[in-house]
Amino acid sequence: MRVASSQYRLKMLTSFKEFEEHVRWHVESAANQGAKLLLLPEFFTAELLTLRKLDAPNLEAHYPIFEQFAKEYTESIQQLCLKLSAEYHIVLAAGSHFTHHKADDKFYNTAFVFTPDGRIFSQSKIHPSYEMVYNKSMTTPGDKLDVFEYEGVTYGISICYDGSFPEVARILTKLGAEIILAPTACLDEWGRSRNIMFAQARASENQVFVLNSHLIGSIPFPPNVPYGFAFTGQSGIYSPIQPMIGTPNGIIAQGEPNVESVVVGDLDLDYLRFVRENGHNRNRSDMRPDFYRQYA
Repeated sequence: MRVASSQYRLKMLTSFKEFEEHVRWHVESAANQGAKLLLLPEFFTAELLTLRKLDAPNLEAHYPIFEQFAKEYTESIQQLCLKLSAEYHIVLAAGSHFTHHKADDKFYNTAFVFTPDGRIFSQSKIHPSYEMVYNKSMTTPGDKLDVFEYEGVTYGISICYDGSFPEVARILTKLGAEIILAPTACLDEWGRSRNIMFAQARASENQVFVLNSHLIGSIPFPPNVPYGFAFTGQSGIYSPIQPMIGTPNGIIAQGEPNVESVVVGDLDLDYLRFVRENGHNRNRSDMRPDFYRQYA
């Protein structure tokens, strides 16, 4: 199965149409290279913030913009991604977006996955961290982990900081995940390096493939903060460090750091299943849960 992971460079926008064209470029690039799935980064939608004109004197005054961001754009983003998924016949894992849930009147960092047959799957971030820095206090942690299946492949989602908790990937794998989608947004090289390391570790610990997508570039938001939002990243596709599944270092493909691109790689799911079913998945078969439970 050929899959793709985006390095998505934020830019200034003058219209939602420009955002649509930007997302389309990534989807089309993945589809043209034969990918059946594309993963976009965490908060790739942040460039929509540049459509607002702000002159607030302090950071606290920016909170209403995040409320509007969550409430006004979510439906439009979903409709766009559904359309692109169907048009290019690709599973579009659309990173994550800051969302508002009417049912509980709370805000979440939520990842959405769109399939060509019109289905939408979602997963809210379990461990909020920086979020978009200025809306962290508004963000509610997710309260469940789930997997979804499409055309015989089972996926789980682990959003950025969630990857630093081995329990998240372990639970997703126990639920049946064969591929973990890990959208990421990092503000510095330390964050970038951590998330690459987490992706490689989670892949080998759990005998799963991990797609890790990174946000790059910068936008002048908030306008009264000189550096605004500046992101650095290196997207990649990772395998267990297991003969015949991937490579000796578990790296199937990586992008050039901080260059907008779509990284493509091939996953041997049949061999992964063979390894799992025939007892070669040592990290899983050699676990001692009763022993661990003494200290948990």
